[in-house]
Amino acid sequence: MLLTLEEIKEHCRLEADFDEEDSVLDLIGRAVQQRTETYLNRKLYPYEAKIPPEDKDGICLTDDIKIAMLLLASHYYLNRTASSDFEKSDLPMGFIWNVQPYRIIPL
Repeated sequence: MLLTLEEIKEHCRLEADFDEEDSVLDLIGRAVQQRTETYLNRKLYPYEAKIPPEDKDGICLTDDIKIAMLLLASHYYLNRTASSDFEKSDLPMGFIWNVQPYRIIPL
């Protein structure tokens, strides 16, 4: 998993020693990475990692992709139901805005 549990907790403003939901946060971290890789049509690798030569579309984690993943992780953590009583809207600098430049669209 590219996001650490500590990074997710810090972004969600949870205390580092709060461990009651670590399994949920771990699941969220893995789901966020999968969702990001699926959207980008690219495999993500750790920052400055050596990308295998056979993975021509692989990309190292950039700061803006990491921020997008943290935004998505906090969204998943704070919104655990399919619907809500409140109207929600996308933030201008949300997930798509940050990762779109790296997306490969197969033709």
